[in-house]
Amino acid sequence: MYKILKKEELSEHITLFDIAAANIARKAKPGNFFILRTHEQGERVPLTIADFDRERGTITTVFQKVGKTTHHLGSLNEGDFITDVIGPLGNHSHIKNYGTLSAWVVG
Repeated sequence: MYKILKKEELSEHITLFDIAAANIARKAKPGNFFILRTHEQGERVPLTIADFDRERGTITTVFQKVGKTTHHLGSLNEGDFITDVIGPLGNHSHIKNYGTLSAWVVG
């Protein structure tokens, strides 16, 4: 079971969760995702890992409530548990180091 540590309603249909998932946070890289089930009979839903904190053992996700499962997920609160979480999955983004930037460009 994976505990919801933080819930933030960003808008009427968009929610942010911090989830205790040390095993995923330890291995997560930018571009990975995870799959969850809200309950034993629930469908598997893939969500993006928006952020992770290896020291705290947490992953952050932001999702839009559009279907039955994401609406149910959005009804959960801080302190509630998610039944199954699997990850990190997918190919992570490859980020190259090009040295130090001397100027910033904002578009």
